[in-house]
Amino acid sequence: RVLRMWMANTYLPLDILFIASDGRIVHIVENAIPLSRTTISSRRRARAVLELNAGTASRLNINVGDRVIYKGLRMH
Repeated sequence: RVLRMWMANTYLPLDILFIASDGRIVHIVENAIPLSRTTISSRRRARAVLELNAGTASRLNINVGDRVIYKGLRMH
């Protein structure tokens, strides 16, 4: 399903990676604003969210289409 979240109770800026069930990153929101109630959406079907310190996605050259490997994520 399309996932939605906000930063209302988060005090640090984050990079948010939305991940499909096959491990593929389907959307990235960089530098999400702390304490914001603005809805952040995966825009596409996603199964998981990975939150990183702001700037990490850019620093590590993480892009939409890259894959996340994690045993707890069902790979279809």
